[in-house]
Amino acid sequence: MNPTEKVLLDSNLVAHVKEANNFDFIRFFLAYSVMFNHFSTLTDTDPFWFVSGGFRVKGFFIISGFLVMFSFLRSPDTYVFFRKRVQRIMPAYSLVILLCLILGFFLTTLSHYDFLTSSKPYTYLLTNLLTLNFLCPDLPGVFENNPMHAMNGSLWTIKVELMLYMTVPIIYRLLKKYNKLVCLIIIYVLSFIYSTTCNYLDDTTHNAIYDFLKRQFPGQMMYFCSGIIILQYFPLFRKYMKYIFPVSILLFVFRDILVFRIFEPIALASIIISVAYSFKWLHFFNRMGNFSYGIFLLHFPVIQTFIHFGLDKYSLILTLALTTIICTYLGTLSWKYIEKPCLYKPKKSRQL
Repeated sequence: MNPTEKVLLDSNLVAHVKEANNFDFIRFFLAYSVMFNHFSTLTDTDPFWFVSGGFRVKGFFIISGFLVMFSFLRSPDTYVFFRKRVQRIMPAYSLVILLCLILGFFLTTLSHYDFLTSSKPYTYLLTNLLTLNFLCPDLPGVFENNPMHAMNGSLWTIKVELMLYMTVPIIYRLLKKYNKLVCLIIIYVLSFIYSTTCNYLDDTTHNAIYDFLKRQFPGQMMYFCSGIIILQYFPLFRKYMKYIFPVSILLFVFRDILVFRIFEPIALASIIISVAYSFKWLHFFNRMGNFSYGIFLLHFPVIQTFIHFGLDKYSLILTLALTTIICTYLGTLSWKYIEKPCLYKPKKSRQL
């Protein structure tokens, strides 16, 4: 080992991270929050859910930073790491893209011949499988009378998530060689500067491109990095968590004040990870299976289909109830038959 390199993982850190936690509950909460907020947006009704804004997605990025970096620290093999990430993300994602294309074929106002001979379905398939959803978010003649025409507006986060994963081996090597706190602060601040600049340009020019850019990879890095920061100092974080938690809530509440704005990502990360390692009565969610990803992937086209048939005009409550039930059921099926079987399982070593 290079004498300038540092040990980033020890038994104390492993023991703390692997304690019983509530990450499954938090994932469910965030996934349902995304669904409820998209329900309000797509049905053009007043928001009813108390978690609004982009904090739902930011929460996912924070959890990824904490858990994905921990996974890499335990097995710093870049090939295996990316293989596991692709096997976790892409099978269910690819299936949803194909299902949306099939759904569009049956719901389009075009004739089936015109739909199949149009270039757009194939452009949709290719760009979305490549996670470049913004290049072709809709299909010809599908959801034309809905307030939004997109087939699945949730999927923009997948490309950002994959790009964040790509930084993990790079960050790992930086932390091994240089002062880890300095490295993480630099990454955090650069991401904050990018996000703040895009926000300023969006506010002053009202050009939609800056609203798009501020939600992309560089701007989300400070949330991902916040999870990594807490991971690197997690035993210390646990020791003082009861003091950090209320301070983080205050910083988050007053995040709109200019001087506190830079602390919003790390404050949100501290709140989420504090909740993850508190409230033992929430541990029962760990026995339910991790079907939150399926809910996240599937809810948007389900809501769009109900709007297409006018169910929301008949009863918003019925539409919401059916959306919740169907997406929970489909998410469970996705976990059981698509996601879980595709998870990377290393070969068992042969007993000597």
